[in-house]
Amino acid sequence: MRQNCQKLPGFLNRLSVVALLFILWLSVPATHASAETCPWLNAATAAGTLDGPVTFTITHSNRNKEDSTCEYAHQEGSTVTTLRIEVETMTDPSREFASYTAQCGPAATPLRAIGNEALTCDLRKKNQVSEQIVSRVRERAFIVAVSSNGHSPDQDALRVKVEKIAEQIAGFLF
Repeated sequence: MRQNCQKLPGFLNRLSVVALLFILWLSVPATHASAETCPWLNAATAAGTLDGPVTFTITHSNRNKEDSTCEYAHQEGSTVTTLRIEVETMTDPSREFASYTAQCGPAATPLRAIGNEALTCDLRKKNQVSEQIVSRVRERAFIVAVSSNGHSPDQDALRVKVEKIAEQIAGFLF
């Protein structure tokens, strides 16, 4: 009888270790599930596009929970470069898409092979240069924009970045 009592504490220690591991195992998915990610592009790809670590925000539409806007930012000194991806579902694409293309203005250039009715444009504001693509896939409109407030950002480099991301978004939406 004495031998059985001496083995009991060791058994309880092993049982408590197993119980602790089980509880930890259950809590790991909950921890990872709470971190929200952009449905269109992950942070690592955005960091590669923006040439460094990024911070990001994700905003969901009130009309359709599948629609969202993801904005990534990379800061190097006083220069901030952002990547913005906006995807929205349209109820009447033939009528509604015009409001998206209007964001490019009259200087828009048609762009082939990135969704349907794609346009590219550069937008300039005081101390900020942007390249933007507006397109759609079926009933979903999307806008991809890369902006920089650098002293002399390379417009061609921004254009290449926005085109690569827009190709990925169009492919994802198909």
